[in-house]
Amino acid sequence: MLSACAPTWQAPLMVDSREVARALRDPADVGTSFDPASVPVFDPPKKLRPCCAFGQDLRAEVGPVPVPLYKNENIRAPEEIGPHGYDKGEATRERNGLVYTCRGGFLDIAHVRDMADRTLFLTLQLVRRLPDGATIDWPEEGTKRRVVVKPLPEGLLARHGRWKTAAMLASWAVYQLSTWHEVVTWYGFESVPGVSERLSSFSPEDVYSNVLGINLATGLILAGEIRSREEYDLAMQAWIREGLRRLGVVSKDGARAAMQAVDGLWWDSSKRVPEFTLVTRRYIHTEPQVPAWLVSAPAIREACSGQPPPLPLVIDHRIGEREISDLVTVEFEFGTWLPKNFPLPLAEGTTVTQADFPVIMDDIRREGAASLGPEFDKPGAGKAEKPPAKENQKIVRRPVTGRPGPATTPARP
Repeated sequence: MLSACAPTWQAPLMVDSREVARALRDPADVGTSFDPASVPVFDPPKKLRPCCAFGQDLRAEVGPVPVPLYKNENIRAPEEIGPHGYDKGEATRERNGLVYTCRGGFLDIAHVRDMADRTLFLTLQLVRRLPDGATIDWPEEGTKRRVVVKPLPEGLLARHGRWKTAAMLASWAVYQLSTWHEVVTWYGFESVPGVSERLSSFSPEDVYSNVLGINLATGLILAGEIRSREEYDLAMQAWIREGLRRLGVVSKDGARAAMQAVDGLWWDSSKRVPEFTLVTRRYIHTEPQVPAWLVSAPAIREACSGQPPPLPLVIDHRIGEREISDLVTVEFEFGTWLPKNFPLPLAEGTTVTQADFPVIMDDIRREGAASLGPEFDKPGAGKAEKPPAKENQKIVRRPVTGRPGPATTPARP
């Protein structure tokens, strides 16, 4: 009689074990064996995608001489953004640039892509080696760069799961690496000798864009859409588009209106690339929660009035009860490039870590306040009453289309 009351299944159930784990909030690897050989191999990302200084219709100069007929159009419509390519940075294919979103402010799509690629690479390196320690070398950028992971405490991997642990450690480390890029460019490092990058150091859109790329890559990794480079490229394209949609991306005209509204506050259209004072506000930030800098002009607020609240992004700094900084150190070893005004004593072979960032940030704030003004590291109120330059310029929230369905999971609240 009992067997007669038991349910019988007439068709096989299709279930994604990752979804069950999420429902139970259980990150542990249950009933699965890990084979390091099954992890895809990606070459380390070596390039930084070229993009744009903050502003629009920027003019340039070489030394004291203006460059005639040069105008750099930085703003992109969301539909103009091209497909993703791991460590590619092909300008004509990816068509990176600046967009404006109602919930996240300005975004630099090149930064989003760069940090996503770096998060993927570092996660794959760590997931093979945990719970053992590891040292992962990165291409030089002003200094030698290393991510050093200690052997994990007993039980940590079992409690939190191999992939989640690796992704959390990698995300935190890539955030420190992204901060170092802003630091070295502030102190005069030039990727191309003779071409100053100080004007874009800690630009208003940089930090939020970096963390967006890190978070998108982490979600994509935990969704398992990284079995090949082709799958990753397709999935990242889809995740970027969905991320922009969720953040309330606006039309190109709307982004241009938002950029114009902060002319004279966040940037100065009377200046030319590469003048340091072209970008007059800098987002100096190393905390794990990253709020967006939003444009406060009435026309922009009105266009975004139907959107959910602004969305702060977060980099986890703990895994369970353990501080990630107790498990991971990001090292920066100086070589022949020794900036004169660096706030710490330097010699060839000197190594600093993320633990030195507070001293460095204090020095940057002091210098920035002296050269750009005391409020240079705050967004300010903006030019609230200025209308858009074009009479017919409308601000439109633009749906982002073209997302390939099989490459990604459905959007969730």
